[in-house]
Amino acid sequence: MSIFSAILDGKLAASFVYRDETAAAFLDISPMSVGHTLVISTRACVTLDELTPDERAHLLDVAGAVGAAQRAGLGSKAQHLLVNDGKHASQSVPHVHIHVIPRYGGDMAKVVSRMIWHVATLPVPRPETRARRERLDAIAAKIAVHMPEQVGP
Repeated sequence: MSIFSAILDGKLAASFVYRDETAAAFLDISPMSVGHTLVISTRACVTLDELTPDERAHLLDVAGAVGAAQRAGLGSKAQHLLVNDGKHASQSVPHVHIHVIPRYGGDMAKVVSRMIWHVATLPVPRPETRARRERLDAIAAKIAVHMPEQVGP
């Protein structure tokens, strides 16, 4: 069971911005920028090719909706979409996920340094604190309010 499966099962806390039968989106506990969101498959699959074409399309639709909600709720200017598809592509959690990383303009040095920090500290446990969860919940609420009730058809 991956950490994402534990989150989906409610065994670990997460700050959700969207969830349906096929996909879920919640804030990364170690964000590269404010509002960094993970869009994951609700089915435990490691790589994109394990998903059906409809599931893959839906994940991308949800990622697009998250990007639009980040722009509306957080004022981001653009988003990076990042997929590490498998262990040898630096996938740290063996569960399909898309990083939707908001960009705010003029933030290149900060985001690149956070990306390096993010990768370098992946093995370091992120302790859950009340303050961190409250901060993530507040950011998630700003995104979630701009998410459609249902993404796709």
